[in-house]
Amino acid sequence: MKRYAFALRYQHWTLEDWKSVIWTDETSDVLGHRRGSYRVWRRLDERCTKSCVRERWKRYSKFMFWGCFTYDFKGPSHIWKTETSAEKKAAIKDTELMNLAAEKEAKEAWELNTAMTRVGLRNRPGRKPTWKFNEQNGAFVRDAKGGGIDWYRYLTHILLPKLLSFATALKYAGLPNVIVMEDKAPAHASEHQRAYFDVADVQRLIWPGNSLI
Repeated sequence: MKRYAFALRYQHWTLEDWKSVIWTDETSDVLGHRRGSYRVWRRLDERCTKSCVRERWKRYSKFMFWGCFTYDFKGPSHIWKTETSAEKKAAIKDTELMNLAAEKEAKEAWELNTAMTRVGLRNRPGRKPTWKFNEQNGAFVRDAKGGGIDWYRYLTHILLPKLLSFATALKYAGLPNVIVMEDKAPAHASEHQRAYFDVADVQRLIWPGNSLI
């Protein structure tokens, strides 16, 4: 249903409408050989033939690349590097501060919802709900492993310094209705990103999980 909702919403867009979209994506790049596997048909005596061999070199370079663009403008790009120990420590402090600022509001919302849920159930058996600030209640929790790209790294390396800055610059350049297209990678789809789009007054493109074809 989401695929068809996407089609119905944007089927009447003109080229001028699509010019306001910022297209973004990441890809893993390897310098020195092609990504993926090879399938080769060969005879037994061709196993060492150059055209049937996949050449590889030691210490080849592999990295993640992010970029964005619109119809008329090339946006910023970014090459991801492995997160350092210093960056991890700084991230811990940042998320602690973010949680301190968010916990009060999250607790008030939880208490209201819990009170409404338990109206008329006061005499029922069972343990009374107790407040615990966790990811389900809106806590900022990092879940990336091995220096991967999670919502925090995407927020601090891409969204704030590059993507939203680019979108704001486009508004001043004469594109008031800028829309950002992102896929549904966890780092993009995280609820933590929504507030920053709202503050910047930038829309996000409704994107289907699968191709329309």
